[in-house]
Amino acid sequence: MENRHSSFYQCRKHSTFIENVESFLFDPFEVEPTRFVSAINLPSFRDVLFGMKGKTNQRIPFLICVISVLLYFQLPAQEILTVEQAVEIALKNNYDILIARNTAEIADRNNTIGNAGMLPRITGNVSDNFTLNNLNQKFSNGNEIVTSGVTGNNLSAGVALNWTLFDGLKMFATKSKLKRLDEIGELNFKEEVQTVVANVMLAYYDVVRAKQQLKAIDEAIKISEERVKLADMKFQVGTSGKTDLLQAKVDLNAQKSSALTQRTVIEQRKADLNNLLARNAETDFEVSDSIPVNLQQELATEDLDSKNFQLQAAMKNVEVAKYAKKEVFSQFFPTLIGNLGYNYNRSNNSAGFFLVNQTNGMNAGFTLSVPLFNGLNNLRQNKIAAIEILSSQFNLERARFQTRLNFYRALKNFQNAKQLLELEEENIALADENNKIATERFRLSQSTSIEFREAQKSYIDALTRLVNARYTAKAAETELKRLRGELVR
Repeated sequence: MENRHSSFYQCRKHSTFIENVESFLFDPFEVEPTRFVSAINLPSFRDVLFGMKGKTNQRIPFLICVISVLLYFQLPAQEILTVEQAVEIALKNNYDILIARNTAEIADRNNTIGNAGMLPRITGNVSDNFTLNNLNQKFSNGNEIVTSGVTGNNLSAGVALNWTLFDGLKMFATKSKLKRLDEIGELNFKEEVQTVVANVMLAYYDVVRAKQQLKAIDEAIKISEERVKLADMKFQVGTSGKTDLLQAKVDLNAQKSSALTQRTVIEQRKADLNNLLARNAETDFEVSDSIPVNLQQELATEDLDSKNFQLQAAMKNVEVAKYAKKEVFSQFFPTLIGNLGYNYNRSNNSAGFFLVNQTNGMNAGFTLSVPLFNGLNNLRQNKIAAIEILSSQFNLERARFQTRLNFYRALKNFQNAKQLLELEEENIALADENNKIATERFRLSQSTSIEFREAQKSYIDALTRLVNARYTAKAAETELKRLRGELVR
């Protein structure tokens, strides 16, 4: 921005053209667009430009001046991305969320009574066969038929219904298990959404932190430039040695080097955020200039079981294991299957005892299967199911302890960051006052360059610590909300 301002105002020596351009650019509603040609006074422009004939070294800077003016007022404003907008984009585009949504949808579609085996199976079949045979038949009355090339056609069709009436209550256990798996899919989806939202917020405020750190470095550069001016002035009047001036320039260059590095860090942090938003890494944007922190957080852990999505999913997994054991146990019971059908059969032959044979009608019945012995496999599977229940309970307890540990850590980080934030907000005021006093003392030759540099360093360090304290507090606040299931409603 400073470069564009300087390029613009350095061109003011070409006042004939520049003032006319300003009349349009600064007051666009006072000059009609169709009259812009007359507003910039093209004859004057031509006179200025071509009046420099033979003076290429004067024409080129003038053209650069004109282009700088036009670019300054025509560059589009950069997009300002809020954290709410970033979260909204992530909810639509993030691939982890999209995959989790598909997984939850699969579990939801599997949760049907048909998949549980509660509905009948209806099948229809049709077959039509043609034959060409040689015939040799002898009857009991002594008649005999011997012929060749006998054609025939057999047509059959039927509809059959099979319905499992009893399977040891396995179908009910399966339906309950599918319902729990559906709920687990929804909980996992919410947990994935919550994780992505937390990551997006942290990545967003990491960009804010990096930009605030760059502001601190820019502040250090301004102080260092002032220090160089004072050191040079003292060196010129002979009240200070050249080493103070050289050291001030070295420190200034070091700060400028840090600024270049920090700008690269900002671009990398933006690329990380763009990756979470499923956008191109080079997509540029601006962020807010502050990190808001809610210092009033609920600190209770008693209701984590009812709010934390991971714990709720672990509890559902215990129920799934129990229903799986019921499915296995149902194999000890007999199975009763009812069947109902309708069949149609027709046979045509060009020779033989039956020229036409047709049957059609209903049929009904049932099949009862009683398990007597299958190599003790049912007993083995039942014991394995009991072990899986125990393992799922262990997983629940492990998840409960890990969640409480994470909550405890986040709570301690938040409490510590809260205290640090209050301390650093007080400290920055002290460091700022100390830096101003040190600057004035150095100007009056009442302190050494080392003392001035130390005050400058303390002020910049205080700025950096304040930024980091705010980010740490925000990260701890976000983690507390994630563990309590408050990022997703």
